[in-house]
Amino acid sequence: MKKIDKLVLGSFLGPFLLTFFVVIFILLSQFMLRYLDEIVGKDLDTIVIAELIFYFSIFMTPNAFPLAVLLSSLMTFGNLGQHFELTALKGSGISLIRVLAPIFFFSLLLTVVAYFSNNFVVPKANLKAFSLLWDVKQMKPSMDLKEGAFYNGIDGYSIKVGKKYQDDKTLEDIIIYDHTGNKGNKSITLADSGQMYNIYNDRYLVLEMFDGKNYSELGSTRGSYIDRQSPNPLVRREFKSQKVVFDLASFDLKRTKEELFASNRLMKNSSDLRHDADSMQSKYTCLLYTS
Repeated sequence: MKKIDKLVLGSFLGPFLLTFFVVIFILLSQFMLRYLDEIVGKDLDTIVIAELIFYFSIFMTPNAFPLAVLLSSLMTFGNLGQHFELTALKGSGISLIRVLAPIFFFSLLLTVVAYFSNNFVVPKANLKAFSLLWDVKQMKPSMDLKEGAFYNGIDGYSIKVGKKYQDDKTLEDIIIYDHTGNKGNKSITLADSGQMYNIYNDRYLVLEMFDGKNYSELGSTRGSYIDRQSPNPLVRREFKSQKVVFDLASFDLKRTKEELFASNRLMKNSSDLRHDADSMQSKYTCLLYTS
């Protein structure tokens, strides 16, 4: 390799790597903003967020490569022209095409690398990225009780608290509607205060209430028309302390089989796309002959 090639490539590789990661960051930020509302507030693990960023960064490489080459080329020859190195090269009798040759051959090598990356690496990354994004979108938001508002994130329950202290555990003026029996608002719990905490590695949430009352409307056990029209008995029970345990399984990230997303065109390489095109052409030909 001649000194002119080392000079041009040395001036090109630094800006190329810099602009490549900058373009990846900009494209990734723009893409993730589209799904920001569906990602935040779900208490995702750092590993899950890192996987999303990593896979979608690979998804952005087909657009990042040409932009990085264009920007880094402009920066390289701009710097060479600013420091009169390009003028010195032309004054030495070296043509502009000879100066461009190192970047041209580097671009050819990069084209081969980009082809194999887009054909083998990117489809697999797309499969993992979009399947993981789908699972994240199906998750429920993390439990966040707000003062004076009903929270319906737990299946079968509506919870309202009048005041929530800064420790995120102590509560006041608690109201719980139990809808697990699918009979409407026939079971209500009122409590002056309470505390909530997690047990078994955050698998269950315990809401411990103090100085409260339970109101339950019992359904009629008889089948006559008169009994069905008569008011149901109301049961009231006072308590000093009562615990309600909620299963937080619905807040966990449940992974879907990746094979269910494999039919999308973004998850296929060139051979798979050619196979699909041949299948479509065969079906189209059969329809023409049958019609």
